[in-house]
Amino acid sequence: MGTYVDAERAVAGWINSLTGSLVGPGRPLLKGAHLTALRGAASSCYALLSLLPGSVALGVENPDHRARVSASIYGPTKEAATTAAIAYANALLTLDGRRQPMTGAVCLVVDPDSISGPAWLPDQAGPRLLVDADFYLRAA
Repeated sequence: MGTYVDAERAVAGWINSLTGSLVGPGRPLLKGAHLTALRGAASSCYALLSLLPGSVALGVENPDHRARVSASIYGPTKEAATTAAIAYANALLTLDGRRQPMTGAVCLVVDPDSISGPAWLPDQAGPRLLVDADFYLRAA
């Protein structure tokens, strides 16, 4: 039997920890990652995370949670949102084959072939791009 984890919270914590490259003043995803939409028009870029259907993966001997996490990257302009979405997608590539502690979990890998996007999706809340990826997580 497998073990599921709070994948949204784990990924949000990891994203928000990337203050040297992705999140914070002067970084492409200034406002970080959130589990609920921010109110009002986006004055700076942020990610809204959503958990898509996943499963227990890698077999009975290694029952880890395969969580497909979708990041809606919002920004004040299409250009800013695109820059932030590309930076996030590139950050995902650093999780290919090395264990990464996250909030309540350990990320074993993000399969680079599972990354989709950035994909442009016009939205009434402002410019938005999607980046989805499969995170293979183990409870911490």
